[in-house]
Amino acid sequence: MSDLNHSKKTQLMQTQNRGDEQLKAQFNRLLSNAHENQHKLKRFEEIEFKLMAAESIEQLLLIIRDEYATLFKLDACALLLEDESLSLRRLIPESMRGSDKQGAGRQSFLTLLNFPVELEKLNYLPSQITTGVYLISRHQWLIDNPEIKSIAVMPLVRRGKKIGVFCCGSYDRERFQVHAACDFLQRLSFIMAVCIENALNLELLKLSTITDPLTQVHNRRFFDQRLPEELARSDRSLKAISCLFLDIDHFKSVNDTYGHGVGDDVLCQVAQRIQSVLRTHDVLARYGGEEFAVLLPETGNSEAMLVAQRIVNAVNKNRIVVEKNVILTITISAGVSTLMTEELIDDTLNNLETLGMKLLSTADQALYDAKEQGRNRAINAGLLALVDSIGCSQKFQY
Repeated sequence: MSDLNHSKKTQLMQTQNRGDEQLKAQFNRLLSNAHENQHKLKRFEEIEFKLMAAESIEQLLLIIRDEYATLFKLDACALLLEDESLSLRRLIPESMRGSDKQGAGRQSFLTLLNFPVELEKLNYLPSQITTGVYLISRHQWLIDNPEIKSIAVMPLVRRGKKIGVFCCGSYDRERFQVHAACDFLQRLSFIMAVCIENALNLELLKLSTITDPLTQVHNRRFFDQRLPEELARSDRSLKAISCLFLDIDHFKSVNDTYGHGVGDDVLCQVAQRIQSVLRTHDVLARYGGEEFAVLLPETGNSEAMLVAQRIVNAVNKNRIVVEKNVILTITISAGVSTLMTEELIDDTLNNLETLGMKLLSTADQALYDAKEQGRNRAINAGLLALVDSIGCSQKFQY
């Protein structure tokens, strides 16, 4: 009897020990999960603070593309933003839109959606985060990378409307499992959407202060700011910089005959024709009324004259159709001046502003000569060579 009681007691103790070990293992798992979640929360908070502190849309996108991907060890990520009005193309730097994080032959990190089929796909995405196995038929338009095994799709929603979607991809099939807890990702997607919207609104506000509201090209304020900057850059590289001053011929008669509404339409179409001739880094601005100014960095005098002539030809080549019964032949006159810095100048703001005014006024004088000689032409003022490297505003040679 004593041996039987001892055996039962031993079994009971073993059962109790196994139970204790199971409880201990369960507790350790819970503790480990708690530590892991705490660490994960800390990483999410770190990236969230950086997103909220971003000072520009470019900085914000770089944080998402590089720092977020690195912090959470993503194998691939992609951001798609709705751009039906094509306005984001003006707000987001081309370098970001052209960046390719995925490698040669793969899509860029950032894609702007404007085609109807793309916008329809965006609208049909679930508003909640989805995770699971990467399927080419379903996910290729989001991330075109066949090496991905699992994916998290995070819609970016503001005021009930999807403004985009952020996708995280992993080569590990188990990384983003179906029905996985997405609390942290849901919170991040909300913060990301708010930050992107705020950054784009800020860029839009900045753009409105430097854009002519009628023609949608830059305004005089922007041109006057860029002129000394480009002069300083030209001086450091010892490369020529040219300036064009343009004026629509007989524009007053267009307003007097057809009204200011037609005149506004003419201005917009002429601005588009000028822009079509220029490079992406050239600076076009509506300088006032029917006058436009163009800055051509790293452009010699003969090249600048070719650009001016192309503008003249682009404006007068085809008549401008404003309404059914208003078809106008519009011409433009141009003046050209070029600065060739043969030696380093004093890079002070006053000197650069004075030099810029001289470059612009010289082109303006050439424009006046073009008007005097019959309009619809480009006149070359030639080189404005800097002689005195100290008193750059005192000595000029034509």
